[in-house]
Amino acid sequence: MLGDSITINLGGSGGTARVLNKVNQDGYSAEYFDRTTTDEIRMFVRHSTENYKPTGVTRDRHNVEITRRIFATASVPEINVRFYFVMSHEAHYDEDSYVDLVEGIHEWMSAMNLGKVLEWQS
Repeated sequence: MLGDSITINLGGSGGTARVLNKVNQDGYSAEYFDRTTTDEIRMFVRHSTENYKPTGVTRDRHNVEITRRIFATASVPEINVRFYFVMSHEAHYDEDSYVDLVEGIHEWMSAMNLGKVLEWQS
């Protein structure tokens, strides 16, 4: 269980800590939310199992989505940003089968490569 709140550090470890409180829990999903006078942040964590019909293989699917809505001011329009990722794997695999890929992606994104992608680099 992830808990009743999730802390997101805007700007990284030295940035502003925002605590998103759980506002909904439905079986295999949860919603977290925080609102200030200038913005709101919403995070969804979802899990499902899907049957891949061509092969008959059952796959587990995990999805995390976070959105930030910065409210409009008199001179600046509203800004909406959405970040999400999905991981899908065969249901019969154990964690050791994919944890190295997860760690590799985390390291790659943390090495400022995500910023390069946002600058249209490929």
